[in-house]
Amino acid sequence: MVFSPPPRLAVALICALIPAATFAADDAKSAASTSTSALRSAGLTAAQLLAGTKGGLGTLVDLAAAELAKPGAIQVAAPASMNKLESTLKKMNQSGAFDSFKASLTQAAVTVAPQTTAVLKGAIGPITADDATALLGGAPDSATKLMRKSAEAALRTKLMPLVKEAIAANGTAAKAKDLVAKAGPMAAMMGVPSTADLENHVLTQVLDTSFAYLAKQEAAIRANPAQLKDAMAAKVFALGKK
Repeated sequence: MVFSPPPRLAVALICALIPAATFAADDAKSAASTSTSALRSAGLTAAQLLAGTKGGLGTLVDLAAAELAKPGAIQVAAPASMNKLESTLKKMNQSGAFDSFKASLTQAAVTVAPQTTAVLKGAIGPITADDATALLGGAPDSATKLMRKSAEAALRTKLMPLVKEAIAANGTAAKAKDLVAKAGPMAAMMGVPSTADLENHVLTQVLDTSFAYLAKQEAAIRANPAQLKDAMAAKVFALGKK
């Protein structure tokens, strides 16, 4: 007797046998077709799309840098591992010492932050036509995510020595040790970060803040591409308007 599966089961079995890559390929073809149609309707070539994308990204970096340079734009909180230490010092009326420590973290970040601009500008060059096409139908922060993916490694390489220098110069690590001394012999058990931990913390805060301002500017440009002075860039970002 030959078993004949019910029609629905047969369809399920057939779908299970079809490689997932086939569906992925179909999705990619569909996305490419949609992007091609969008370009044609806008009267843009792939080369113009890439040029407009790079021009728009350059403007986004400049706008984010201007925001980052404003007083108070960067505020670095103490590492979460120091929460218990902070609470203990408050109870001992030593909040001022902890505030001074946090101010030194922020000062180090403010010193380093302007150096992000050149690295971000350098990350725009290698962006490909495929990257530009993906941004058309991407999320409102897709350009920011692309920039972070492209630039973060270079940013860490360039900025870490500067962070170390800034922390050493303003005595941040020494202030952390002073906090431990003020809190008493039990403070060492509260998770006080090492100098290397503080350096990584400040660097991460600089990167997170920088990309947060970039995302803010991207959202504004996507909402109103006419803000871009470069006509080609404005036309490209208008395609992906959300």
